[in-house]
Amino acid sequence: MSAETKKRTKKTKPENSFIRLSDIELYSVNGQQLPHEPAKELSLFRQNNLDLIEVNNTTMKIKLSERLFFKPEGPFKLDIEVIGTYESSETIDEEKISDSIESLAQPLLSYAGLIIAFITEKLATLPVIVPPRKTKD
Repeated sequence: MSAETKKRTKKTKPENSFIRLSDIELYSVNGQQLPHEPAKELSLFRQNNLDLIEVNNTTMKIKLSERLFFKPEGPFKLDIEVIGTYESSETIDEEKISDSIESLAQPLLSYAGLIIAFITEKLATLPVIVPPRKTKD
């Protein structure tokens, strides 16, 4: 293989590739069935938020808060919080992490989506499937 071919096939490391998810914890769940009058039209809303809650040299924690609710008030509401613990082989720079928190939290968003589908199936007989992505603020 020529040197030119090696240059073209050399893979570049994405930023933050040294950080790995070591644990996901379901921190809290609050789901309620609600008494409601059948409405002609219900709208389901989803809000989520990502927070960097702890940084200690080579470890950090990110908290994902998810909230599902209806307008007008519907058959249920659900709030969950998931915390991911990440480890790094290098010292974690909090400023660099805040720029890429959404990409680092992708596994948390997927995990939360699975929990939401399971719980909403129990609350409403049909699962609510949400995409694993951050909602707009």
